[in-house]
Amino acid sequence: MFTYPTVLISFVVAISSSKVVHAQWNLQIYNAIKWTAGNQGKNTISYTTFEGITRVPLAYHGGVDTDASGKITDRNINQFTNWVRETISSDYCGPIVLDYEQPWWKELSDKNLDKDTLQEILTVYIEGAQVAKQVHPNAQWGYWGLPSLRSSGPVWTECGLSFQALTSQSAALYPDIYNGNPNNELLEQTRSHIEKVLKLANGKIPVYVFSSPRFTGQHGDHSQFIPDDVFLRKANAALQASWIDESGVQHRIQGIILWDSYSFSEESEWNELDDKHKHYFQLLQALKQAWCNSMQGIAVETDLPSCPSAQYGLSEPQNSLDTLRTKNQGVDATNIHSTRKNPAKENDRVSSGRVPSDRVTE
Repeated sequence: MFTYPTVLISFVVAISSSKVVHAQWNLQIYNAIKWTAGNQGKNTISYTTFEGITRVPLAYHGGVDTDASGKITDRNINQFTNWVRETISSDYCGPIVLDYEQPWWKELSDKNLDKDTLQEILTVYIEGAQVAKQVHPNAQWGYWGLPSLRSSGPVWTECGLSFQALTSQSAALYPDIYNGNPNNELLEQTRSHIEKVLKLANGKIPVYVFSSPRFTGQHGDHSQFIPDDVFLRKANAALQASWIDESGVQHRIQGIILWDSYSFSEESEWNELDDKHKHYFQLLQALKQAWCNSMQGIAVETDLPSCPSAQYGLSEPQNSLDTLRTKNQGVDATNIHSTRKNPAKENDRVSSGRVPSDRVTE
């Protein structure tokens, strides 16, 4: 049985109450583990399903720009539209993330980035956000990793650079708090960054934070996992972040999304990786519970849109095979699905009011 770490007690700090009462902080943990084969994640799926941790669908490799060419074509829009209609229920209004890193990520990270170049890049991102909204108006569309940590630094401030133009066209923001350096946790920078993102959201759209169990930025080496205490401190820094608007309302993040990919591990390590994922979800759930206990009676606004159902994410599939292009994997998906008691149509509603599986293709 998993025991909540006693170190959590020291992580959660006292927060002063807001002047305006809205609602108790309904902090959520979300799943975005990227599976690559049909026999992965069984323990994680079982745990997250039991805990009510829902899944965030991601449109990989460019989002609307389906071939990540840097230009959104009619063909891209048609492919993206088909993916959305095959994947997402028409009344789903939860978070959906566009993963659009190439070909713009290097330029967005350039220390010499200027206003004109940024505006040119953001024009494509904004077009993608507008297309996504037209295809599925109620979903919480936004881009992974944006606004970036760099955008909260002094270089951007001094040069007058901002993601405001993109933020105004997004339905949610999805910054990451990935830990790139084992020797520098950047806790103050992390908290400050998320506070600036909340301010940029201006009380109009929710903010979700992506977390990873691995150290990143190690010249492509993703083999090193983050120790429990370091992982919790990093997540806690994001949970400490708040922004108070002019009316005295306290705004905080809606939740933390755990992301990792099986592509970083050898097949012989998959069972161990499944257990690791479950463990990190347990850590996040423990941290969530500690914060909920400490925030009793304190009003918090996360700026979720009004939505009758399917607000938090998609329900877990019974098997990770649901996220794959099975016809190219040499697997008979029909036989597998015939043994499961799923609705006749992939997007039929279920008793929980959520979608029976995510079926995220790449």
